[in-house]
Amino acid sequence: MDKVLSTILLMVAAVVCVTLVINAVYPAITSSSGALSSASERMNERIRSQVEIINAAGELDSDGEWQDTNNNSCFDIFVWMKNIGAETVVDVKRCDVFVAGNQTAWAWIPNAEYAEDNYPQWDFVVENGANWSTATTLRIEISYESPLAAGEYLVKVLIPNGVSDDYYFSM
Repeated sequence: MDKVLSTILLMVAAVVCVTLVINAVYPAITSSSGALSSASERMNERIRSQVEIINAAGELDSDGEWQDTNNNSCFDIFVWMKNIGAETVVDVKRCDVFVAGNQTAWAWIPNAEYAEDNYPQWDFVVENGANWSTATTLRIEISYESPLAAGEYLVKVLIPNGVSDDYYFSM
């Protein structure tokens, strides 16, 4: 009878230990697989997202004089970008736009919706579509209160998932 009782107690202890181990390990495994799945989805989105700046120009003529081409009383830099990836870029207002040039450091330019009445600021128009999907062009208009000096500039645009492109231009 002692052997039977000892065997039963050992079996119960083994079941309890196995249950404790499973309860401790299983949540770690499921959360790890969830994190890996999420990281894989984000990486897939980044791989499928590609943008390219195809042109940039400012409102200075060949003599370095400001020509207000769109009659908005602001000096503007226009940047045209093409979505060459397979993913539609959603929430374009969350893109980051940076400008540097003429011995100045990078400047982050806020979107017009967030900049309120402060300058510089940028806004956008999708040139050939309703949203910025594959093969459509986005025109970004960066507005300043006063004209920038003639010279070489660099513009960089970063879409919300981290994909970016930059472009050197002169005006």
